[in-house]
Amino acid sequence: MSIREELAVLCEVAPFSILSAKKLKLLAFVSELVTYEAGDIVLKQGDKGEAVFVLIDGQIDVSISTSGISKPVREMGRHTFFGEIAIMKKTVRAATITAKTDIVVLKISKDVLYEIIEEEPELGTLIADHIENAGYTFS
Repeated sequence: MSIREELAVLCEVAPFSILSAKKLKLLAFVSELVTYEAGDIVLKQGDKGEAVFVLIDGQIDVSISTSGISKPVREMGRHTFFGEIAIMKKTVRAATITAKTDIVVLKISKDVLYEIIEEEPELGTLIADHIENAGYTFS
């Protein structure tokens, strides 16, 4: 996948769609393109958050484990953003993300995200709003 294709996806994904072309190019350049096979665990509930992800292609399952019992809570498809809760709330992963199909993601390190938010505070506000509007709850 070319940087141009990554830019096209980032332009469509809220909250990154507010960034300038220059910032999007930087984001695409410093991010890592990663593939997972169906059934692979991308994030595990309780792990430390080190990155956020943009799902470029494929589908993922989101599940939450309570009292040792894992419950699916939603499916997500291409051009979605995930992994933001642990980064923004500076806590552990709130859910387990499993590749439902083979997937391609753009992995953005928390340090890169924090740098961009420092330069573009509106991005941090939009991510926080996304978390609140999605109805996520925290213990």
